[in-house]
Amino acid sequence: MNLGKIAVVAAGVALGVAACGSTSTSSSSSSSSSSSSVTPGAPLYEEANVGVTFTQDFNPFDTASLAHGMNMTTLVYEPLYEMDALNPATSGMHPWLASSYAFANGGLELAITVKSNVKFDDGSAMSANDVANTFALLKAFPDADYSGVPTQSAAPSVAGQVVTLTFKTPQYTNLWAILGSTYIVQASAFPIGTDPSKGTVANPVGTGPFMLDSFSTQAVKFKPNPDYWGGKPPESEVVVPNESNNNAATEALDSNTLDWAGNEIPSVVANYIDLNPNTNHVWYASGNTVTLNFNLMTGNGGATGIGDVAVRTAVSLGIDRTVLSSIGESGYEAAATSAGGLNPAQLAAYPNTTYANDLPVDAAATPTSVPSWTGATVQSTLEADGYAAPANWGTSTEANCDGSVVANCWNKGGAIIKFSIWDPESFSDYWADAQEISGQLQSEGMDVTTDNASGGYTQWQDAMNNGQFQTALHWGAGGNIPFVQLDNWLDYAANCTGTPVVCASGDYSQFNSSAAQTALTAYEGADPTTPTGQSAISSAIATLEGIMATQVPDAPVLYGADWNVYSTAHYTGWPSASNPYMDPSPDDPELPYILMQLKPVAS
Repeated sequence: MNLGKIAVVAAGVALGVAACGSTSTSSSSSSSSSSSSVTPGAPLYEEANVGVTFTQDFNPFDTASLAHGMNMTTLVYEPLYEMDALNPATSGMHPWLASSYAFANGGLELAITVKSNVKFDDGSAMSANDVANTFALLKAFPDADYSGVPTQSAAPSVAGQVVTLTFKTPQYTNLWAILGSTYIVQASAFPIGTDPSKGTVANPVGTGPFMLDSFSTQAVKFKPNPDYWGGKPPESEVVVPNESNNNAATEALDSNTLDWAGNEIPSVVANYIDLNPNTNHVWYASGNTVTLNFNLMTGNGGATGIGDVAVRTAVSLGIDRTVLSSIGESGYEAAATSAGGLNPAQLAAYPNTTYANDLPVDAAATPTSVPSWTGATVQSTLEADGYAAPANWGTSTEANCDGSVVANCWNKGGAIIKFSIWDPESFSDYWADAQEISGQLQSEGMDVTTDNASGGYTQWQDAMNNGQFQTALHWGAGGNIPFVQLDNWLDYAANCTGTPVVCASGDYSQFNSSAAQTALTAYEGADPTTPTGQSAISSAIATLEGIMATQVPDAPVLYGADWNVYSTAHYTGWPSASNPYMDPSPDDPELPYILMQLKPVAS
């Protein structure tokens, strides 16, 4: 984590509060710093994820597709605005397929002016009708609403180049989802009468800078879109290889066969930067909050105890976050200190919160409590909830709880606290974190094990969406304002649909709180350009933080890095700590923005 970057973001958050609801006519509208006279550089090799099963599916409406799993959807499909998750001010909003937007009717209506002269990569013209159809699909088929666009109260309307969206509630806070994370598709390819999330898209057609060239289970290759509205891409080709795990990605970086990676590399200085300091670089910006998600649906996925808020609180108190930071994340992700869930930049922007430094970052809340910790402990929390302490609790002869002897575990009426942590072993950092948490909590009198999603990312995320897990480590939604992350954790109404319930857009814990829904609605309806609205925003954030801290649907454990390792051997112009023009990870939705800024190195 780059502390200097946090300070910059904090200042931007404060500025952004008063700007998000206004009409945006940012002058930063060019997609490319290159021109048609630039000779394209070498093929650029990039990967955003590891352990993903490669199947030829680029469906932008299906979160289980390869496009989503490898964060390469926006190579082909693009958003209306490119938004920098690390800069919530208007300077972080770049018109892309839209040239401007304006709210009306108290935030219930959003008028979007669509750019002219944009073509799909099959040569056909993109129009406002394609934009309207995209949002109409999300309205008609909730399972397809991968970006979390709020409920629309009427069908999108079109007048010339202007598309007007109408919502049931004001949407000042949801520009990230509406403008920044919804990818426009060709209306003829996705007719309104069919649920677009149910099909496979083998050959995608979009407006992006690249188009599919070839597919194999080892690599996907993209060639430049000759009709790209933003000019000629600087890259002659973009190749996304299939890396099985973080170690394989590290080896590819070391051998100079990978230009850009979005995963954690242990000892990155020794294992990568020092191999060639002139070309090998890293910038891990702090962009989200990693949490331990608890399955709160009926039956808790077979776990025992975690349906009890006191148990979830005790679990959170018993985690030594400093060890996770240093061992699992090699020091690149800091220990979370706020049970409310806000990351350091957001905490700096909203300094009056009562949920700062309310989590122990080390083992302070365990029997070996240090004097500096005066808050609740595992023991005080569970005893107040009626649990009996393990035999010899807090002494040198205390035994680990492995479930075989009830007396060695915290128990209530003979029932012990028992759950597994579900994550892919291919996520080497999360897997190390899960093992550390398991060992820590067993020594704290809870029967906690690890469960390997051997099928990798796809199997793991499917299980998260469908509530088929007990607990799991998962990154936060990030976003450019606190609402994005809090909404992703707590908005059951928007994120969870169907019978049985599927939460494909967030709220993987299936936490359903009327108080959270009320606070989120108040936050959405607050006009950030007015003092009254700003006060309402602060109040809503405090309420939502309080729900996170006291109900613990997800326990914050780390401040997640936006993983970003890159080489300047073939291309320069990458976002960096000294030039932080965009969230730096090789992810959707910022992928096309960054690729269009790069400059080839002369061979």
